[in-house]
Amino acid sequence: MMDLMSDSDDHAGEHADSVLDREARAWLRRLRSGQASGRDARRFKDWCARSPAHRQALARNEQAWRAMAGAQALYDRTFPGVRARADAALRRDGRVDLRRRWVLRGAATAGAAAVVVAAVRPPLHGWPSLREMAADQRTGTGEQASLALSQEVELLLNTQTSIDIERGAGGGEVDRIRLIDGEIAVQRRAGARVVELVAGPGRLMFAPGSAAVRRVGARYCATCLEGSARLDHPRGSVDLARHERVWYDERGIETATRSDPDIDYAWRQGRVVFRATPLREAVEEINRYRPGRVMVMDSALAGRKLSGQFLIGSLDEAIRQIQQIYDAKVTRLPAGVVLLG
Repeated sequence: MMDLMSDSDDHAGEHADSVLDREARAWLRRLRSGQASGRDARRFKDWCARSPAHRQALARNEQAWRAMAGAQALYDRTFPGVRARADAALRRDGRVDLRRRWVLRGAATAGAAAVVVAAVRPPLHGWPSLREMAADQRTGTGEQASLALSQEVELLLNTQTSIDIERGAGGGEVDRIRLIDGEIAVQRRAGARVVELVAGPGRLMFAPGSAAVRRVGARYCATCLEGSARLDHPRGSVDLARHERVWYDERGIETATRSDPDIDYAWRQGRVVFRATPLREAVEEINRYRPGRVMVMDSALAGRKLSGQFLIGSLDEAIRQIQQIYDAKVTRLPAGVVLLG
């Protein structure tokens, strides 16, 4: 009887997963259709909030779309022009054999897949990705937020940050915070439950004190601000003391280095600090806080250095400084876009 019940439970789980997968794919199609409304966005948010299983279904199907888009991009590079000819063949002959039609349509899906990839990781960070929209907590450009997880644990989300929170993970003894994008600092006081910061392939555990994790593209940076911390990674583990940090990605972990306390705390004090920072990196930091987009159009200018500290609410002052110091041409476009050349 127990075996039969287990089989029944397994089939029920598979059925639930398939229903959620179908719903997730329906949302992906709707949100990439160009016809989604604000009401759709609110309904999508509500759907994602129903359970972790809903968000996991979304993540699975987003990953499938990314894989399809990557395969299609490789196909297009290897066989340039084939997809265009396939589209022309479909328009020319409506009586193509169904099996052949399926193959041709498969080769013609890159455009749709590219739209989904844009939703997963939007160009110019012009709108939140699907995963960010589904997050438990999210801040927009230029926004910061604080959240009390308990009386002993406080979270501070920097700009363009999204996180998921799982209370009572690991058998109920751990509060797990998963960084989707952006940067988060966590203060854990004495008496608090164990807090686990998960970012990409890394898991940061820390004693009473504070720690921060930041995502930059495919790389992550874990910093111990107070106390001590330990980063666990599939390729190994690193112990961090106060004001030590370590960068890592899917491939491995770099050597831990000393961090700059002034820079570590700057964003929590409403400042952005640059110390001989290449402009290509400085403008990316500016873009995290400033609506619109700053782009360096000249490769020589991109390698120049910028030093100084600026208020997060007055980052156009940094643009003016770049213009004055390097005699850079500044072109301002609608929607806050600035070209430096």
